[in-house]
Amino acid sequence: MRALVLGLLILVAACAPRPADSQTTGPRRPTLDGIARDYVELILEIGEREPGYVDAYYGPPEWQAAAHANPRTLPVLLQETADLTARLNAISTDGEDAAIVQRKKYLLAHVSAAAARLRMLSGEQMSFADEAHALFGIRPELKPLTDYDPILARIDALIPGEGALTDRVTAFRSHYVIPKDRLQVVMDAAIAECRRRTLQHIRLPADESFTLAFVGDKPWSGYNYYQGNSA
Repeated sequence: MRALVLGLLILVAACAPRPADSQTTGPRRPTLDGIARDYVELILEIGEREPGYVDAYYGPPEWQAAAHANPRTLPVLLQETADLTARLNAISTDGEDAAIVQRKKYLLAHVSAAAARLRMLSGEQMSFADEAHALFGIRPELKPLTDYDPILARIDALIPGEGALTDRVTAFRSHYVIPKDRLQVVMDAAIAECRRRTLQHIRLPADESFTLAFVGDKPWSGYNYYQGNSA
């Protein structure tokens, strides 16, 4: 959800700022643009209550500064999600083009996910399936482990040999592990090739660049952060 949170920023139009008192509801903005800004402010304030909730932010710095200076409490933020949902439902998209209809659905889904996360931060516990549905709008089907036996049999046939299947898979994958002393040259070559192929389809900004850094102790294998100035 964190990545989707930020995609909304391109849809936000300038509106009047919310009052400095963070525990009061700001001016009601009846348009989708206005609600979108209120939504972004909500998300930024949730990020102050849960570090890491907002993965990256590229909007007006004063919005982020205001959220940092006066974040509302969890109960007030939860009430804000209810207010935003009601305001969104009050907006008719009859006769609007598909992009407007989709934008309203997008906002409703993400406000609902924010409300779920606030409830969790407030102590509510959910099952795995309920949490997935509340945060991501999907309800995973948890199958018995025996349902995966045919797939394991196919893998077993692809990687024959002695010993446990897990050991054979690990040994097979080890052939594709890049040695640490070769990481830089391999990744530089991969980035250059990605750029070459991209240029066959998309014209890139003249001053675009990609800076590679190696890190450890992260829950992901790779990540990227947009640094701005892409016009």
